[in-house]
Amino acid sequence: MTSKLVELLKSKNLVIAVAESCTGGAFMASLVKVPGTSEVLHGGVVVYTEVAKVKLLGVERETIEKKTAVSEQVAKEMAAGVRKKLGADVGISVTGYAGPTGDPVGKVCFGVAVSGGEFSVTKNFTGARSEIINASVEFLSEWLCETL
Repeated sequence: MTSKLVELLKSKNLVIAVAESCTGGAFMASLVKVPGTSEVLHGGVVVYTEVAKVKLLGVERETIEKKTAVSEQVAKEMAAGVRKKLGADVGISVTGYAGPTGDPVGKVCFGVAVSGGEFSVTKNFTGARSEIINASVEFLSEWLCETL
């Protein structure tokens, strides 16, 4: 699915930037396996802690306190922050609980920021930590193809 996403981005002449938390860079790793990704990817960051989300991406501390770090609002702010910091057309984010701790384990929030606004969605995955991460990466690719 990531190769389809890269081709879609190329066809629309869009460049993306990525902010990952619970996936720890797995989404970027899947992207860079596709030849030609350098044409559509500025880069990305792994912001695993709340401190990193605030300091590197400009997520509002108040948002985290009110909504928690695993929320659609934080995902939107992460996407907007990485888009702005890296000067991309599209900012993409993922934050969640891959396990074994978190409440609930498997809750993952995704965000997209474009010039026209910010969008988010929450999914609940099941399985072991690696399965939740892999499902998150696959879903993000599919959702972006549909959204873009």
